[in-house]
Amino acid sequence: MKELEFRWERKKPEDFIVKEISEFPICESGNHYLYLLAKRNMTTLEVCRKFNLSYAGMKDKFALTFQKVSSAEFLGSTIGKPQGESWFLLKFIGKVRKKVRIGNLKGNLFAVNLNNLPVDLRSWFINYYDVQRVKEENWRRGKEILFGKKRKLNWRENFLVDSYLSYLWNRSFERFLKDRFPGYYVTEKGCRFFIPSTSPEEIKKLPKFWTILGYKKKLLEPYREILKEEDISLESLIERLRELKIKGDYRMTYVEVRKLKLFKNRLIFELPKGSFATMFLKHIQRA
Repeated sequence: MKELEFRWERKKPEDFIVKEISEFPICESGNHYLYLLAKRNMTTLEVCRKFNLSYAGMKDKFALTFQKVSSAEFLGSTIGKPQGESWFLLKFIGKVRKKVRIGNLKGNLFAVNLNNLPVDLRSWFINYYDVQRVKEENWRRGKEILFGKKRKLNWRENFLVDSYLSYLWNRSFERFLKDRFPGYYVTEKGCRFFIPSTSPEEIKKLPKFWTILGYKKKLLEPYREILKEEDISLESLIERLRELKIKGDYRMTYVEVRKLKLFKNRLIFELPKGSFATMFLKHIQRA
């Protein structure tokens, strides 16, 4: 099967601009202080840990990003300066009743410099987890942790276990797609992603959601053969997930891209939360 190397490259943070789409009603009697966080070449955690801020989602480090965060205390009207290679700026917006929590966002608006990547635009892509989540060093370590002796995981261990479950999601849904469509692979940093060659009409006939493994979820059978190849029984994995209190979830199988437009060499589009802009780029890279 044909394989293409992913050729897009960000050369500077401004090549990847992200604006979080979220709504937090301002309330003068609120107990929390809402800020707009702009940052360049820094992680969300770097800033939020420094000021004890709550956030809705993590944003890329090597990027220029904008998101809303909240503080239990008033930190001032403006903090930080937009200068140098790495910087952040916090600008006070107003008071809100509830603090910002993980998942309190609708999606993200992207403005990506294609850097002369040849593309064939389309309105959809398969909602795989991308390299940031499923690189081999992460999911293999997550697999080890999952079948270790611990009954309670810290933040980093949870992330690595999530990486393994995300890897299994990718593999099981990829197998489902390969049984139904022709296609090709796009590879990046040792990860391969099957891109089906089909029409938007056929994609819309796919199941809307695919199970992320967990002890409370149904439709687990597609994982059985994948796990067998890894010398794991589905039943033993579900029991271990029960011990760790990992309930599971459902993930959209494909994403329809919103507000897509090409302005000179910059691609502008909107995605729902949890979807990877780089995965969309993999799908539109010219085969």
